[in-house]
Amino acid sequence: MTITTAPSYLETEGRLPFPFYEEIRAAGGIAWDEAMKSWIIVNYDLAKQVLLDDEQFAHPYTTMQAREAYLKVRSGNPRSMMFLSGEKHRAFHKWWLIELLSPRAVKKHQGLIDAWIDTLLDGLDGRDTVNLVDEFAERVPLGVFAALLDFPVRDLAFLEHVKQLNDEIAAFASAANAQQLEGDGNAEAQRIADRAIAAGDELNEILLPLVQARKSGEGSDFISQLWSGGHRVFEDWNELDTLDACRRLLFAGIDTTTHAICNGIYMLLDDAGLRSEVSGGGQGELDHFVEEVFRLNGSVQFRPRRVMKDAEIGGQHISAGSMLLISLIGANRDPAHYGCPAQVDLTRARPHDHFAFNYGPRTCLGMHLARSELATAIRKVFEKWPEMQLDPAAAPPTFEGFLMRSYRPLNIRTRPA
Repeated sequence: MTITTAPSYLETEGRLPFPFYEEIRAAGGIAWDEAMKSWIIVNYDLAKQVLLDDEQFAHPYTTMQAREAYLKVRSGNPRSMMFLSGEKHRAFHKWWLIELLSPRAVKKHQGLIDAWIDTLLDGLDGRDTVNLVDEFAERVPLGVFAALLDFPVRDLAFLEHVKQLNDEIAAFASAANAQQLEGDGNAEAQRIADRAIAAGDELNEILLPLVQARKSGEGSDFISQLWSGGHRVFEDWNELDTLDACRRLLFAGIDTTTHAICNGIYMLLDDAGLRSEVSGGGQGELDHFVEEVFRLNGSVQFRPRRVMKDAEIGGQHISAGSMLLISLIGANRDPAHYGCPAQVDLTRARPHDHFAFNYGPRTCLGMHLARSELATAIRKVFEKWPEMQLDPAAAPPTFEGFLMRSYRPLNIRTRPA
């Protein structure tokens, strides 16, 4: 028997989705969402089954109606990592996770992460009130990205323009992941795609001179490392591959990290006991808290997968061609897998055992960098303003977004009124 959701997941946009996840869990952990034309999975074991098998449950971008727009957004590069599969994808993945953005590599970058966050916080000295989303969380990953690529220009106006371009691409990705660009074409869908393509073209104009200037691969910056190591994936690694890889770092690491910083700060502002425990603890407590932020309120809510041949999942017959939406955060709150699944637990035996960074062959390439940025941002912001609190005179935070979500606005008073 097919179990159908009522209402649709689409109706959770801009509000807490957790009750919706629990309705599906109560129905068996998998249900059909008619409005999204997709099966939604919130069960931990079923999510793991799907995410591990990249051949049976494939990354869907090349099978979507939006695929041509996706290709244009990615500079027309069919070798973009998101389009790769099999051995080439594994080679790309291994290169980034084991070398470019490994824990050891990220540790070498810790100094630039510290320096940028210190710069941001120093610029807020003497303030009684601060908008921590616009003036801090949005800017942290932008500056880290610029430092990794060794941008010659790093003023806030330039960085925020780069973010605006990235936001246009993120809006396209969110609509495509939610199946909103499938079916009969409509003017709004075309507008979203056109704006994303234009934003991608402008980002290329910004990045291309840097890519061309560092073709020797002799520098220590990220662009030079892409040039020097790209042959591990393609023997004829070229300018377009390097440009696209820079864009991948930008797209994958800006919005997601911003949402994570917002969620982590909110969770501590909202729970005095937890704040005391984390602030009064050491690096171990902070690291465990970071993992709980990702588990409970990870930035990316779901991942789509295309069923390549008939399958049975959770007792449901799923036909080839069907779309699955794996609710990463729904699975991260599965009581069959976690004790006190909706609560922060700084003593979990396996703190990394969650899906916030996806799972299996498409695990997030920047997960170690994201962990470092979140931990550093939380530590430094609460050290600077140990008495800060949400501003009672400002609008309270709500859980905003759809594909990616976070608590915002975060208007704070740096000290009690």
